Amino acid sequence: MLLRKYIVVKGSPILFPSDLIHAEVAGKDNEVESAGFFVIVKNKKGKRVVCIGESSSLDIASKPERDQKLISEYLGFEH
Repeated sequence: MLLRKYIVVKGSPILFPSDLIHAEVAGKDNEVESAGFFVIVKNKKGKRVVCIGESSSLDIASKPERDQKLISEYLGFEH
């Protein structure tokens, strides 16, 4: 599993590698609704997204249930 980062701005996820910093990706003018880490888990039914954690650079937590749905839809996975 590859751990990646994300932020949600205006209801849309922005996905990026874990070596980038949440605050740098967000910039100064974006109102970030949630932020954290995610992995894509493969199972017999297909793929699903699992969101965890928070952004210490933005001091914003993930909202796992909502964020998993947003990212899954963005990536074209069923949820």
